[in-house]
Amino acid sequence: MSDARKLPTMAYGEFSRRIHTHATDTNHVTNAQLELTYRCNLHCRHCYTDPYNNKDWIAQELSLSEITRLIDDMAELGILWLNLTGGEVFQHPRFWDIYEHAYRRGFLLQLYTNGTLFTEAVVARLQAQPPFTIDISCHSVDESSFDWFTQVPGSFRAFRRGLELLRTADLPFTLKTKGMNWNRQELPAIKDFVESFGQPFSLTTALSPRLDGDLSSLSHRLTPSDVAMLQLELMGGAPSDEECRMATELLQRPLDRLYRCGCGTNTIHINARGELGTCTMQYECRYSLRTYSLHNAIERLFTDIASLRYHQDVPCGTCELQSFCDKKPTEARWECGNPESPVPYNCDVALARAELATQQTLLHPLGVSRD
Repeated sequence: MSDARKLPTMAYGEFSRRIHTHATDTNHVTNAQLELTYRCNLHCRHCYTDPYNNKDWIAQELSLSEITRLIDDMAELGILWLNLTGGEVFQHPRFWDIYEHAYRRGFLLQLYTNGTLFTEAVVARLQAQPPFTIDISCHSVDESSFDWFTQVPGSFRAFRRGLELLRTADLPFTLKTKGMNWNRQELPAIKDFVESFGQPFSLTTALSPRLDGDLSSLSHRLTPSDVAMLQLELMGGAPSDEECRMATELLQRPLDRLYRCGCGTNTIHINARGELGTCTMQYECRYSLRTYSLHNAIERLFTDIASLRYHQDVPCGTCELQSFCDKKPTEARWECGNPESPVPYNCDVALARAELATQQTLLHPLGVSRD
């Protein structure tokens, strides 16, 4: 009779929570996002990387050997979750070399893709070495609207074909939606479509300037009231008394740190040129991994991010609505010329969210009268 003992097991959600709690407490990096390329077969109107989707920027991207070295370095640092993104990952000419190398290193692999490039051959290769999950953007279920948004005729049909291939192959995938003014009325239909695949509806509303500073993508923002009301309409209804009480507790005097989110704790982002940041839209501090080792760059970066403070007399320095605000310092610099400046749109959204969550009438962060 074998005296071997079974290893204890736990649900994935509990495993993830424990790992991330410990990592946050110890500043141990567990998550990495690696932009493989700026190449993409679509030109989505909100995309922050699309201005770099050209030969001049693509020529600056990391080589295969540089990418595989970084993957090895991440494995040595004990990173568990690796998100491969772009651009469009399947547009990278050496995608499968990269993917299979990362797979062999044992990461929980997550692919971000627009879903239009799946073929039977691609799906078969993924079945042989399945990722942890595949995240696909689903911003419309209307063919003409979808193709208008991607600026590529036929993209909707390719998207639908890709989803059916994944469903038939029983590969793990999730659908995520960005709420914008042009798809606002379509969101209930998108929710029904997502749930028809047995998926929970996932909605975000924040839009970012493009990496070259172009603000045209912001023209697709929802109104602040729509952002708040979507919580009622699509994401679970009005808050309970207990939720209102908890939300009220979030109204507190903030720290003076410029970054009040989780930046500089357990997650890193590496762009296609090998520049290390703490997240996708953090460009106040970046270190080139062509110059620094990954370990050295992380230490420098996290120290820098933690040391950034509000020094100017701006409303953000004392705002109590920080927990409801989407402001990112880099985006504030692009939109307003200063990473410390408030972004009026974000202030409006934060106020609408906070009033909905607390069921209270609150003062506008910028002192704007609503008479």
